[in-house]
Amino acid sequence: MSKRIPLPLAQDVSGKTYWRSLNELAGSPDFVDALGREFPPGAIEPPEGVGRRTFLSLMGASLALGGLVGCRRPEEKILPYARAPEEVIPGQPLFYATALPMMGTAFGVLVESHEGRPTKIEGNPKHPESLGATTLYTQAAVLDLYDPDRSTSPREGTAVKSWEDAATFLRAEGDKLRARGGKGLTILTEAHRSPTLATRLADLRKTLPEARVVRYEAFSRDAAREGARLAFGKPLETALDLTKARVIVALDADLLATDGSPIKQARAFAAGRAVDKDTAAMNRLYAVESTFTVTGASADHRLRIQSRKIPAFTFALAAELGKRGVALDPELLKTIEGKAGGLDAKATRYAAAIAADLAANRGQGAVVAGRSQPKEVHALAHLINLALDNTGKAIRLVAPFDESREGPEAIVELARSIERGEVETLLILGGNPAFDAPADARFADALAKVPVSVHLASHVDETSERSKWHLNRAHPLESWGDVRSEDGTASLVQPLIAPLFAGRTDAEVVELLLGGSRTAYDLMKATWTTAEGAAGTNQDLRRALHDGLLAGTQLTDEVVTAAPQGAVEALRAFAPAVAEGLEVVFRPDVHAWDGRFANNGWLQELPHPMHKLTWGNGAEISPSTAARLNLKDGDVVTLSGGGAQVRIPVVVAPGQADDSVTIGVGQGRRAQLRVGRGVGVDVVPLRKSDAFEVAGGFSIEKTGEVAALARTQEHFVMEGRPLAREGTLAELQQDPEFARKQVAVPSLFSLYKEPDRRRGHAWGMSIDLNACIGCNACVIACQAENNIPVVGADGVRETREMHWIRVDRYFQGDDPNEPESIHQPLPCQHCENAPCEQVCPVAATTHSPEGLNDMAYNRCVGTKYCANNCPYKVRRFNFFEYGRPDTEQGKMHYNPNVTVRSRGVMEKCTFCVQRINHAKIEAKREGREHVKDGEVVTACQSACPTRAIIFGDLNDQSSQVSVTSASPRGYHMLAEINTKPRVTYLAKIRNKNPELADV
Repeated sequence: MSKRIPLPLAQDVSGKTYWRSLNELAGSPDFVDALGREFPPGAIEPPEGVGRRTFLSLMGASLALGGLVGCRRPEEKILPYARAPEEVIPGQPLFYATALPMMGTAFGVLVESHEGRPTKIEGNPKHPESLGATTLYTQAAVLDLYDPDRSTSPREGTAVKSWEDAATFLRAEGDKLRARGGKGLTILTEAHRSPTLATRLADLRKTLPEARVVRYEAFSRDAAREGARLAFGKPLETALDLTKARVIVALDADLLATDGSPIKQARAFAAGRAVDKDTAAMNRLYAVESTFTVTGASADHRLRIQSRKIPAFTFALAAELGKRGVALDPELLKTIEGKAGGLDAKATRYAAAIAADLAANRGQGAVVAGRSQPKEVHALAHLINLALDNTGKAIRLVAPFDESREGPEAIVELARSIERGEVETLLILGGNPAFDAPADARFADALAKVPVSVHLASHVDETSERSKWHLNRAHPLESWGDVRSEDGTASLVQPLIAPLFAGRTDAEVVELLLGGSRTAYDLMKATWTTAEGAAGTNQDLRRALHDGLLAGTQLTDEVVTAAPQGAVEALRAFAPAVAEGLEVVFRPDVHAWDGRFANNGWLQELPHPMHKLTWGNGAEISPSTAARLNLKDGDVVTLSGGGAQVRIPVVVAPGQADDSVTIGVGQGRRAQLRVGRGVGVDVVPLRKSDAFEVAGGFSIEKTGEVAALARTQEHFVMEGRPLAREGTLAELQQDPEFARKQVAVPSLFSLYKEPDRRRGHAWGMSIDLNACIGCNACVIACQAENNIPVVGADGVRETREMHWIRVDRYFQGDDPNEPESIHQPLPCQHCENAPCEQVCPVAATTHSPEGLNDMAYNRCVGTKYCANNCPYKVRRFNFFEYGRPDTEQGKMHYNPNVTVRSRGVMEKCTFCVQRINHAKIEAKREGREHVKDGEVVTACQSACPTRAIIFGDLNDQSSQVSVTSASPRGYHMLAEINTKPRVTYLAKIRNKNPELADV
């Protein structure tokens, strides 16, 4: 039964109820103390009940575990340049364009460099895949560059070798292979998108015709490409243009975070939510999913359903479209008839309502199947889009970079080939198949049987430990190369720093195997200037290096016609999963992806966008399933299925489908990684090639153990205050100022004389909750820009995380199984009447003439009065020497324009005051009195893929922040207590379908 919450965290005048956790929903007052626990001065051992890991704490750069220091501030010595480079000006950063491959595409970025050190990554506004924004993974790439666990040299077994030794070995091995035409050689690559590497592999096939090249990725796009093959007779890549879609249907597809090209898709989605410009043009998003994703949280309607039932839902959707005159093939409709069984009344009603909406918006829709769904669902989605005239508009189809399969079948076949003795030499370029290959491949065992195995990797990981040779791989920020995005746009990858450990690229290793000696730069240049079909000149390359992309390389759309016979035959043979036992859904781990980011402390400490877990993974189950199985948060269970089992803690996740378990793949690393080793649980043993994304027939058994989860779910609770506000499009059209009216703000006055802020600059920010998707890119961007440390799992458990901006997630509704969700970024509000300033005994926190709430770190004595008096709970106390790495390498990622705080001071968001001052200096140098609008872009604003965050001068009435802050949807958080914050929030709007109003 539904239950009204006795004391909700936030309840507005409309009666909507918001809650952050199941404890709140139950009315439990058992919240974690936000201040945590202090260690006594001079303590050598941690107090009873406090973990040693917390006591020592992780360093800010994830580089080492550091000990405590005394009260005296640490001293450092610096050395001046003997001869400074002409272009290097201390304090004046340089920006270089490059690209980072990820998620089956590539993101164009601008890398900030200080005195030759890359320190911060921004999006390249000229690149169609990044559009000036970043993902949390691209933001964190700079920390991986300085990872002290990176391999520093080649190894033969455990013996350290030089690159001269490795080159001699590779050339000799190449000579042997040429003598037998390449027989016995297999090269295993990731799902790379490098034209230069593709050219070198093509050359290798010509020289060694009997050699094989295999592609494998733990989370691939195989199903989508094979679905296109069934629908159109050829494999194609889908590149979405959601600016042309008024109705978007996501079938188990996390379009705004992990599927496709998320930055481009999120930007286009948010553009269709700009209700202040035109309420009639607002798009509508339906999410049909098992796991509560970022996309589901942003959806206007979300259907909670098991992943294994989504094929049946797609069949029902196609059938409903056929009833409404959509021209689907009659034989196809006949084939899917009867395959839509097993759906409940709610799912059936959703299918009918969505079909009606799509049919009413022909040519303006997009039906997108997620990576986890089988190729048959992708094929049907393609045919639906074609019949609705969506193809060539919101749904763009382009030629794939490589037509080779890259899913589990490829790696399983390779392992079987090794078992048959057909592989004598195995060259693995990147990846970590010994860790993430499907369990039934038994790849780690097979690898040990290869006579000659070579692994090129950034770390001595699980695969390198089992290979005869390990070669250290260059990071993309320190090497030359190239990459294509999903739409074909080509970018050159250029080094921002000399290779720290003389690593080599994939193309260079293939070059050595073929007996050549060209460098990565030579190979890249040859691809674009001298190779057959090359489209560039030296001048073109120089322009590409400046702009970050090669002009005119974007692919044109493929012209397709339905070839449904293949789809009909496939669907006729397709048998939906039997609904027995629990299903398990394998998803990329938010913190580690497929394991490649497991040693990145920024990502490990980043809260999961929905259930806020840090430092590990868990078995996510719905509240009703947890109640049926008598489980609660942290209970360690044995998850069994397919002849394998793992022990993993339970995470009770509102919105999860019943009898469905979601687990993140990528944790539980066993390699020698000082940050990632042993964090979380390795769930790959449960992942078989025939059920690689979704598996059924699982069971859960309670072990009786309880794990202490490091969650930020209930930290910094704000006690029943109305914080995040939302409404429907109909409510907005009826009363545009509904959000502002939800809380009555009395006429208040201050006991202090307030200065006149109408002169000079008045810095402020607006945050549009209708655009915010909760992706957390802003959190990592702020961490990278402001030298914010990580504190480790024990530190998070004691509520001591140091993030200057957090993204609060609120659930709305009475049923924890069927909530809606809203995300709200929360930086320091820079209040005009700041409660923190009034209680500081040493004036460490003061107000600047331009409206900033400043912190003087050298005055702070750590009373924490300001944190106690802050109603927004945005201040962080540096309990230990978190931010002092013990290696020189550990200091290289720091922004030199931001102080690295010492132990015992309070810190918080500064509105990136260093960027403000930089813009003011530039304006003064140019003889201007004021900074122009748009010249100051905060780190969180620059990273945001949806442009939800706007910063600028509120005294400039024409500035973008002034315009957005004046929106009728605008309101100030806790304005009723007279803090007068400088941050304006714009209420979230949902575009509800009247046909589903009572569902």
